[in-house]
Amino acid sequence: MDDAQMERILARLQRLERESRQWKIVGILAVLCLGAVSLVGAGKSNEPEVAAEVRAKQFVLVDARGAILARFGALQHGAVGLGLYDANNKSRVLLAVEPEGASALSLISRDGKSSLSLKADAEGATSLRLFDKQWKARASLSTWPDGSPFLQLADRDGKDRALLGYTELTATNAGEIIRRPEASLILLNSDRTVVWRAP
Repeated sequence: MDDAQMERILARLQRLERESRQWKIVGILAVLCLGAVSLVGAGKSNEPEVAAEVRAKQFVLVDARGAILARFGALQHGAVGLGLYDANNKSRVLLAVEPEGASALSLISRDGKSSLSLKADAEGATSLRLFDKQWKARASLSTWPDGSPFLQLADRDGKDRALLGYTELTATNAGEIIRRPEASLILLNSDRTVVWRAP
């Protein structure tokens, strides 16, 4: 074997050794990457990641067509509320907290012409009011801040026709204020004249 053949064999061996070292390095790097990925995956749970806090001025829920289904955020006069809407984009449910501390829940009919309102004010008075199609309160069940109950029924013009409760009422055609220390029932006609009362 001459020197030229020997040099070719040695060059080939050196090249094979270099390639072998390169493949060893690539293999080691691949094993390290796989190990790192498995360690990171082992540290995570199957639970979805939950943000500690989300800040926004308003949240709006829409359907597949983009129609608004619900809106949560600031309302008029500084109130904060949640509104739910029907398929015709009409407000049907409104939950609100006023700046002065009152809270209210309103349920609105499909045609938008009558409603039920449940309210608690900042002083401790509460009320359940039923409105007709002209948005006049026709029936109210309330408590005064001291807890005294009160029931009020009104005619289609919004005038009181029956008052039941423990409260101070103006109930005479002369405008006399009558204080009722006990439970009382007062029936009035359309010009607010008392037609019957007990006691």
